[in-house]
Amino acid sequence: MTYGKFSIVCLAICSTLCSSGCAWLAIGAAGAGVGVGTYAYIRGELEAAYPSPYNETWSATLAALDKLEIRKKSAEKDAFGGLIEAARADGTSIKIRVTPITDASTSVKIRVGTFGDRAISETISAEIESRLKKRTRA
Repeated sequence: MTYGKFSIVCLAICSTLCSSGCAWLAIGAAGAGVGVGTYAYIRGELEAAYPSPYNETWSATLAALDKLEIRKKSAEKDAFGGLIEAARADGTSIKIRVTPITDASTSVKIRVGTFGDRAISETISAEIESRLKKRTRA
């Protein structure tokens, strides 16, 4: 297979993975050891992976919302994942799903409003990352 054909095949595979919702493979975040802040913004939802245990990431997410003065409406979790529903001061809804990937890594999906808001999602993600970094330094 020539280099050109190889590139086309790789592009087709990546395109198929992204359109089928398998963003973790597309961003290289499958499994443990992913970098803090590794994320993809797909169809209005920011998907981030953190090399941090589920409970630590859950706590960091709640603390990030407090820091950003985002009002929590509900926060429910079990061993398989959790959902936080919140709202900005202007009433814009925010949904955050926190799901363990492995014992040492966690997925966080953030959707702001109906169609998404990348800038706000990235701000929330950055604050979660900041909280997790503070925990690892302590």
